[in-house]
Amino acid sequence: KFVAWGETGLDFHQFPNQNFAATSAQLKSFPQQLQIAKQLNKPVIIHTREAQSQTLQILKENLPRSHLIQVHCFTEDERFAKELLMEFPNLYIGFAGVVTFKNSNSLRVAASAVPMDRLLLETDGPYMAPVPHRGKVSHPGYI
Repeated sequence: KFVAWGETGLDFHQFPNQNFAATSAQLKSFPQQLQIAKQLNKPVIIHTREAQSQTLQILKENLPRSHLIQVHCFTEDERFAKELLMEFPNLYIGFAGVVTFKNSNSLRVAASAVPMDRLLLETDGPYMAPVPHRGKVSHPGYI
């Protein structure tokens, strides 16, 4: 038995000399994944990185406003967090250890804009352990 659909979404981050998933393939499969989740009436776990406008547009086109959504390991800005929260009243935003990293000031601003009743903390193990455990395998005991 499964309780949610995902992790699915868009990740347009470019790694040097690597191509994990072509943008065109992501833009094709993401709406398809959302349609399946909607048909099965399952919550959706969303991954999005460097694809704010496309992610929001595809969510709006494929899910009802009332759909239960978790945006996993959020690494975007305050504006995007607020847009998601306003558009989807049953959307929750999860933050991993990256929010504690020295260069994550804008992410901390985004986290502070998320109401406590819609804020999730997550390990995103085995990576992204919070400071002072950065570089170690992440686990729930670090939260």
